[in-house]
Amino acid sequence: MPLTMNTRPRLGSAWTLLAAAALPLAGCSMDGPTEGQKDPSGFDEVVYVVRQHTVVTGDEVEINVAGGVGQVMDYGRYMPGARIEVRNVETRDVRNLLEGKEYTNADVEGMDLSFDAKKVVFAMKLDGNDHYHIYTANLAKGDEAGNPYGIQKLTDGVYDDLAPIWLGGGMIAFVTNQAYTQMGTRADEYNHARAVTQVATISEVGGDADRKVCSQNLSHTFNPFRLQNGQVGYSRWEHLENINDSKLFAMNPDCTQMIALSGQHDKPSNSLVQVVETQDANVFIAVATTRENTLQAGSLVKIDARASGNDQLHDEERSEYQSLSPGVPMGEEGSSLGRYRSPHMLPDGRLLVSWAPGTVNEINEFAMTPPDFGVYIYNPATRKNELVFNAEDTWELYAQPVAKHVEPPPTSSIQTSDDLSLPVTLGALDIRQTSLGTLHGNTVSGAQFDGTPIDQALAKSVKVRIIEGFSSEGAPNVTMFGLTMAEGASLLGEAKVQSDGSWRAEIPPYIPVHLQAVDEFDLAIRNQTTWIQGMPGERRVCGGCHEERTAANLPGGQQLPSSTKAENFMTAIEDRVEYPWAGAATSPNEIQKILSAKCAECHNGTTNGSGPQEFYTVTMTDEANAGAAPVQYRIPRLDLSETPVTVTYDRMTASYPSSYVSIFYPAALDMEMGRVEVTGTVPPRWGVPSDARNSKLIEKLNVTSVITPSATAWTLNEPYTDPNIHGTARTMHPEDVGRTLTRAERVALIRAFDMGGQYYSRQNTGFQPYSPGGTNGPGTVYP
Repeated sequence: MPLTMNTRPRLGSAWTLLAAAALPLAGCSMDGPTEGQKDPSGFDEVVYVVRQHTVVTGDEVEINVAGGVGQVMDYGRYMPGARIEVRNVETRDVRNLLEGKEYTNADVEGMDLSFDAKKVVFAMKLDGNDHYHIYTANLAKGDEAGNPYGIQKLTDGVYDDLAPIWLGGGMIAFVTNQAYTQMGTRADEYNHARAVTQVATISEVGGDADRKVCSQNLSHTFNPFRLQNGQVGYSRWEHLENINDSKLFAMNPDCTQMIALSGQHDKPSNSLVQVVETQDANVFIAVATTRENTLQAGSLVKIDARASGNDQLHDEERSEYQSLSPGVPMGEEGSSLGRYRSPHMLPDGRLLVSWAPGTVNEINEFAMTPPDFGVYIYNPATRKNELVFNAEDTWELYAQPVAKHVEPPPTSSIQTSDDLSLPVTLGALDIRQTSLGTLHGNTVSGAQFDGTPIDQALAKSVKVRIIEGFSSEGAPNVTMFGLTMAEGASLLGEAKVQSDGSWRAEIPPYIPVHLQAVDEFDLAIRNQTTWIQGMPGERRVCGGCHEERTAANLPGGQQLPSSTKAENFMTAIEDRVEYPWAGAATSPNEIQKILSAKCAECHNGTTNGSGPQEFYTVTMTDEANAGAAPVQYRIPRLDLSETPVTVTYDRMTASYPSSYVSIFYPAALDMEMGRVEVTGTVPPRWGVPSDARNSKLIEKLNVTSVITPSATAWTLNEPYTDPNIHGTARTMHPEDVGRTLTRAERVALIRAFDMGGQYYSRQNTGFQPYSPGGTNGPGTVYP
């Protein structure tokens, strides 16, 4: 639902626009130092941003608390009238750094204090026709005519630059929705609503002249923070098939060696955001929340990501989490304890925070009571909020004490090129090295594996499949890629695994990819569920397939055996291998062409193999629309023809060929889709997106080994793993009924399933590569 409300209430003496004054809350008291009392932490002043949420013009009222999106990142919620205030906590004196009429309609998103405590860096949009750009301002008032606080603009362009932070050596990191690759600006692949943000850097001295954009994630990268060792940390919205959360990553300031920091394997909430490192290296404070409808607010959590025996290294796999505000929601639910935003660590262990009392979620929209974020000091020991300053009609955010703090060491850049022709080198020393078994108990089932430990299964790898991801920026007018949560995908290539377990490949820079270890039957053994990427010329060579992160094989710099030659997958977009299901006249890999030629004569709307076609009925009730009548869909058991069938998946109704619906709808029904009633027998899960190994159609067809042609993935003449599959014992189908399906055709089906089971691709949606500076203009997002 949209979280921007444009309302026109009838105003009167009883109408209340703002939230009621906060009452004392159990566990979250407003007792303690009040406004005008010197804080015992030793700072005299605090700097924060004042942001508006309500504008009253005559009898019209506009309330905007989340910019119409409600996602976990604070991005693009423009409301005029922001201020940057410096407040003396003892004298109550306050000054606004945004003096002057030119800032009357400004909004500010994100702010950070310099290490010498003399200036701030922030993102500001001057009016509704402007974009957010990076600025600096002095905290002390000068005598410069018309610019008393020395405000300087550092970036420009028809895109948004947001959430800046200072780095060592006069560098500044921020996030941007600038378009700079042939894929243009990435599109939010979950809601497909807007351009997503990526990390970029500039220097304070050079501004845009020193602008560097980092390799892209498929979805939002946001909330950058600095680490004591000079690295840049950030939250990253990870949407990769059924993974949909926000976790923490870190990289060097030159955008190299992006690695997971925390939350990949275990975390207390869906999303970790707004992070600050404590005085202890690799110990962090974060806001724990869910990915939407919480107004970027949640509970406070401590993350201890220190490696055992060396606290200067982080250990993502063994991170420990401690709740600092028990009872405060980490999900969407309401609570009398309110929610927190933008924590900042104080020297004595307390936290300078923004806090709003009461329920803080989408209910605020319906009640027309915007949450009231003010500046407080939260004491984790007593679980009390101590008031610093709160104005009921605005939000006070991003607060920091005006005090000097330690500057991290500058990090020299080893990556200086933005040349798209310079490949990223991916590889591993030994694909069999993994912690997925020893630390996480992962096993592999399906085909030749039956609960096999992951390290033993990986030893059977013959190739590594490298899959590029894209969202609706690569598929105009597509907001779902079919009956799957997987996004768009293309196959860059499959790198050979050498006898010693090593492999190496060269791929295009900047783009997000994920990997699959592949066996001799072309079936994925393991589907990596984290996007990885690299800068032009960067080497991303790891120890193995998710090896111990604190072992000797650390990412970057390893030397592969000389026998491991890099395979060249530097393929132009139009030549990358995709598997559109239908509607791609020029694609040699269209799946429906195979099914129509080899399967539909026997599996169609009338017949299913040797018998009549069977059907089951799905009745769906839209729980969000109480007045809507239930909708019924009649779905064939296995019709592999092109005949269209209409179904609903993830609240979207669309028509697809019967083949696509027959194969993937049984697995789609496992997803929560409202109230669903099924009449008749649901078929086997013919197709499981991203898992050909456990897709029953692939088992029914079977496949031979690329090494030993007489070997099959599933042993012949044994019972099927699902008794609902017709037939008493496995055969090679359709050869058992006199038809031939080549191994190449079987592999095409396997890849289509393993890569996500998408209906759409760039090849059946009219995608045209973006050219930075070209006629479609920077910042272009396909609808």
